[in-house]
Amino acid sequence: MSDILGIVLHDSDCEEIRTAGYDFYVCRDGTVIPSHQFTADDYLHIVIEGHFGAPRTDLGVLHEQMFVLVKLIIKLAKAFDMVPHEIISHGDECPGPEFPWHELTVRIDRLPH
Repeated sequence: MSDILGIVLHDSDCEEIRTAGYDFYVCRDGTVIPSHQFTADDYLHIVIEGHFGAPRTDLGVLHEQMFVLVKLIIKLAKAFDMVPHEIISHGDECPGPEFPWHELTVRIDRLPH
């Protein structure tokens, strides 16, 4: 059993990732950049590039990011023996009120595990 409790989701405007770092960074084009070391012992920190304080107009890009994010979450859940729904936001403003939480959870539920 892993000591990882879940995933903390950030957007790229988050000040904390500039100082504390991240474990995985999901770029707008779907590229995933892993960190060289884990940032915490209890949660994995994933950054999704972009700002979610206002509705995004690049819906095609967002669709690709969400697809890659879901695949990453499922792989991490299997690798660390955790439930893929154990995802929390970093805070009220990170990843922001316009982050598509519903779409994320629906996609996790629909993906064959």
